[in-house]
Amino acid sequence: MNMAGIVRRIDNLGRIVIPKEIRKTLRIQNGDNLEIFMDENDNILLRKFSHIDRLKDIAQTLTEAIASKDMSVFITSNDTFIAGSGKYKKDLLDKQISNDLLKKLNERKAILNNNGHITLADNFDFSGAYLICPVIASGDALGLIVVLNENKLEDSYLPTIKIISNFLAKHIEE
Repeated sequence: MNMAGIVRRIDNLGRIVIPKEIRKTLRIQNGDNLEIFMDENDNILLRKFSHIDRLKDIAQTLTEAIASKDMSVFITSNDTFIAGSGKYKKDLLDKQISNDLLKKLNERKAILNNNGHITLADNFDFSGAYLICPVIASGDALGLIVVLNENKLEDSYLPTIKIISNFLAKHIEE
């Protein structure tokens, strides 16, 4: 565990301030939900909460069903790659999403680009065809479906990926 060397006092309502530097590093923003855990040594652990993380098994099954020899498919939370299949799986799985992807998530629209360049994670850029579709549940952008192909992606992929996005959103809303 990293020690930041920062001491904070708990106020009379039981609140504690998480230092700005830590919030920035972990991309914690006002209004974000945090999960609170205790480990076996009675340490308090905080983790950024993601509804889509609950669907890791379903997400992994979906990526495996969609991916092909030439096509990689990933599902992200609003913070990390949570599921993936294909050529770039070991490069991206469990990595933090890039600011480029975070921006696409906040734009809340599907994008199909057959000749593009995008940064997906730190030290991982992709050039080729990509499709990015947000997963939106209860009005919140919770993650992305990212399809990568070094060759062209057909327009017919977009409606299919939107259906999968809606499927994930429905599971989150239940």
